[in-house]
Amino acid sequence: TYAYEEKSESNVNTTASRARQKLLMSSWQAYVDQQLIATGQVTAAGIYDLQGNPWAYSAGFPAQIAEVKAIGDAMLQEDTLQALAGTGIVIAGEKYMFVKGELENVVLGKKGPSGCGVYKCNTCLLVATHNDKIASGAFNTAVGKLQDFLKEAGI
Repeated sequence: TYAYEEKSESNVNTTASRARQKLLMSSWQAYVDQQLIATGQVTAAGIYDLQGNPWAYSAGFPAQIAEVKAIGDAMLQEDTLQALAGTGIVIAGEKYMFVKGELENVVLGKKGPSGCGVYKCNTCLLVATHNDKIASGAFNTAVGKLQDFLKEAGI
């Protein structure tokens, strides 16, 4: 037995919107795998909404919702962004020294020769790390390219 559902215009639009969102959500993993990890310039990465909820992430990347949300929130105001200089950045339980922050754009951190970055797009955050074998500049370029692409696409 099938339940009858009235097809109002708003219901059709909502259904179409959900279908588009589901399609986009399933393709986020490809962005992580092909546009970040496959470059060889990123060790681990994830795409999160602005509240810190994961959309996709590389295998074994344990960035926590609260960690991502805290950094995303800090990026919204100059005083909270600069406060990261005193507290550092925590991603996946690892504490990084704050190196650089640009309001509503990027936060970068270092831990010895390794590093991390949180890159803000319109509707999501790219969170990534690199190991000691990857130069910070190459890492920043790789993640920055995806950030630019997503921003231009309105995402």
